[in-house]
Amino acid sequence: MKKLLLYTLGVAVACFVACSKKELVAHYERPDWLKGNSWEVLEERGNFTLFLEGVERAGFREVLEGKTIATIFAPSDEAFLHYLTSNNWPSVQQVPYDELKKLIGYHVVYYAYNKTMLENYQPNGSEALEPNRAGLYYKHRTRSSDSISLEMDVVAGRQRMVYNKDRFLPVLSNRHFQTKGIDATSNYEFFFGAGTWKGADGFNVANAGISEYAIPTDNGYVYLIDEVLKPLNTLFSFIKEQPNYSNFLEIYDRYRTYTYDEETSVDYGRAGDSLYHVSHGPLPDIASEWTSMGLSGAVSYFDLAGLSYRSFNIFGPSNQALQAFYTEYFSNYYPSLNDVDMLPLLLLLYNHVYEGNIVFPSEIGNNPDIKTFFGTDIDFDPNSDVSAATIAANGTFYGLDKVMVPDMFKSVTGPAFRDPKYRIFMYMLFQTGLYTTLASHDIDYTLFIPTNEAVLETYIGDSQLFWDEGDPRVFGDEQIQVENADGILVPLSINQMNRFVSDHIVYNRISSLNGKSVYRTRNNYGYVYVQDGAVNSTQTYNEAESIPVSTMPGNWYNGNAYQVERTMGSDSRSIKFTLISAESEANVLHPYAEFSKLLSRAGMMEVGNSLSFLFGNRFLLFAPDNETVRQGLENGLIPEDNNELASYLRAYFVSVPDNSLPDYPFPGFGVEGTWETALRRGPMAYRQISLNDRRTALELVDEDGTVIPIVGDFPQVFSDGAVYRINKLLKR
Repeated sequence: MKKLLLYTLGVAVACFVACSKKELVAHYERPDWLKGNSWEVLEERGNFTLFLEGVERAGFREVLEGKTIATIFAPSDEAFLHYLTSNNWPSVQQVPYDELKKLIGYHVVYYAYNKTMLENYQPNGSEALEPNRAGLYYKHRTRSSDSISLEMDVVAGRQRMVYNKDRFLPVLSNRHFQTKGIDATSNYEFFFGAGTWKGADGFNVANAGISEYAIPTDNGYVYLIDEVLKPLNTLFSFIKEQPNYSNFLEIYDRYRTYTYDEETSVDYGRAGDSLYHVSHGPLPDIASEWTSMGLSGAVSYFDLAGLSYRSFNIFGPSNQALQAFYTEYFSNYYPSLNDVDMLPLLLLLYNHVYEGNIVFPSEIGNNPDIKTFFGTDIDFDPNSDVSAATIAANGTFYGLDKVMVPDMFKSVTGPAFRDPKYRIFMYMLFQTGLYTTLASHDIDYTLFIPTNEAVLETYIGDSQLFWDEGDPRVFGDEQIQVENADGILVPLSINQMNRFVSDHIVYNRISSLNGKSVYRTRNNYGYVYVQDGAVNSTQTYNEAESIPVSTMPGNWYNGNAYQVERTMGSDSRSIKFTLISAESEANVLHPYAEFSKLLSRAGMMEVGNSLSFLFGNRFLLFAPDNETVRQGLENGLIPEDNNELASYLRAYFVSVPDNSLPDYPFPGFGVEGTWETALRRGPMAYRQISLNDRRTALELVDEDGTVIPIVGDFPQVFSDGAVYRINKLLKR
């Protein structure tokens, strides 16, 4: 019985194993609906022999046979033969190997895409659909690339090995044009020629129409196309082949930089090789096949959204247009266009580039999102101003017959960006970003532009300003410097630079330097005084030295510009500490030396604690001059008791923040009213004083109604307040 049981169990196990094998084989049998891999599908069709010959010779057969999933765009034998003939190659075997690999690889796209996915690729998947960008993720990575190139880095003085990444293939769907609300036929054919748009029911892929969409294979999809796909090069490579835009490219290439690419060196370099990435500094990287440098902390090709959506759009002026621009704007200052400083040229280039989605002609001037770097309209007519155009692997190129002149060349900043004698101030305008503020079409300005010599004679704090040229071939290597406390030259901070430049900016247009006027600068409590042809900042006014000024001729659309031989600036000294030494005849507050003595006698000018009752607030000081104080002492109008004197003197001080004053009072500013002085008369009560703005003069009114005129043309303004001269004493 035991043997019988074992035999029965053995037979059962054998039957189970046999059945399991049959089921396993059946599970992995090829389903009837599959047509085979991409190679087999095309081979069975029989009209793609030249393409398949190229695939095998270029080394891509195993990709088509299923080594990885892929999307294949296959041209027919007729299309391939036409391509060979037009390039004078008698057969596939005669095509140089590198050229063939580049060509065939451009027909092999990474990953498998069906028709719907190519019409409306969504790189973030179904969980993050973007209906407003339907069809706009338009290009896909192929297996086409150029070999590593050797280039001379003129700055480093050595050759660099540059890795050329895979090309991207534009798939321009009808959905793309529908999303943008523009006509597909005219916009596509603007680049590829009449009669080339065939994507009404789907899409065109680069220069080719689709004969049959999305044939399924067991390793992806095959699309039959009516033309061989011509490998698109970078914008840089395309422009390089256009002799009429050589000057534009020469300017653009002044910003070329080489950056070591560690990721690529590890992945693709041979042992000891250092591979570099070519960029153009602050400009779009038109020499790069890829339009994204990747996501932070991830390999670069993970940024599918940036790679498939982003496009570099270049609107390049012709040589003739650039020469005309140079003649009008720079020929008086530079011997040639290539000698012009890199900063104004960068701003010129900024006005001719757009980074975003691919730009089609119907969008120029109509799509509000397509602006220059400065946020201004891209102003040209695609039908009359364009002499060359292409869609490249990384964007579009429009060859213009005109220059789109940036506003900063025509606004009040124009002289600074044209003439190198104002170069240091020009870099300050740029680094602070104030050059865009001053290009406004809505506000008028007056800009006082100091020469390079004037800037270098200026002190910020305790240090003179210095200019470090750096390497003139490298944009951004220059620096404006000051000495720190250790005597080391360090870059001037952006905040310091902003304040310096703002001292030279006046709101409103100063059309005449005659008469007597005061103007606000961009800095709070900063002013420019004009009197009978003399111009002063608050600092030079305190020093009784006017600034030599000359008008800069030009039709600046938003104001006037003046050259100054000395920089404008606020007085960095404080009233508190300047008053301490007012007895010196060289002191700018010497006219109030007797008032300073009274403050000292009352114990209000102690070193380190002067005028402490103001709590560090900005203030107005209505100061009686020396003769008025002497007469007051003789006539017994000033208290003799020091405590009583201390209380009395506070009546001459008005706290700016405690009285919510928006500005210092000047004739015509409308800053007037009844204010509380610093003299307290009770827990919540202060002695008050009034000021009237009579438009051409100011007058003080004491609490008993006595009118006290403000003497002099302008107050003296310091870092902590303003001093107004009076020749009558306040009542005790």
